[in-house]
Amino acid sequence: MKKSNLWAGLAEIALGLGFLVAAFFWVEGTMGSLLCGLGGGFLGSGGELVWKYWKWTRPQNVERYREKLEQEEIDLRDERKELLRCKAGRYAYQLGFAVCCVAAFLVALLGALGVIEHYLPLLCFLAAYLVFQYAAGLWFYRRLERKY
Repeated sequence: MKKSNLWAGLAEIALGLGFLVAAFFWVEGTMGSLLCGLGGGFLGSGGELVWKYWKWTRPQNVERYREKLEQEEIDLRDERKELLRCKAGRYAYQLGFAVCCVAAFLVALLGALGVIEHYLPLLCFLAAYLVFQYAAGLWFYRRLERKY
């Protein structure tokens, strides 16, 4: 395992501790809880990186780690799995697009019925996100079409 994983984990732990200290001193308002959440997230992910580095660099796990890397390399180059990843990404894109369309319709409907006040900014955001997602899909398709 690379030494950079260890350093990234230690940096995340330090950042998480910094956020927690800032949250301790900034106890008023919602900023303290936001900083506390950021601190916990950075501590958790940094701790996981340090733990994985410690686990895989121990002498008794070196052979298992080498086998794991070989299997990951095989999985990345397997044509069937590559096709499945491509299809899964396509389905996730289509599902996200459909959910965003339904959400925009429901926000507009609830706003028209008077259930939601000030719904226009949310509706504009959802519409802009739909346009962005569609444009990004076209851009990626054209770029991949040129490449292959």
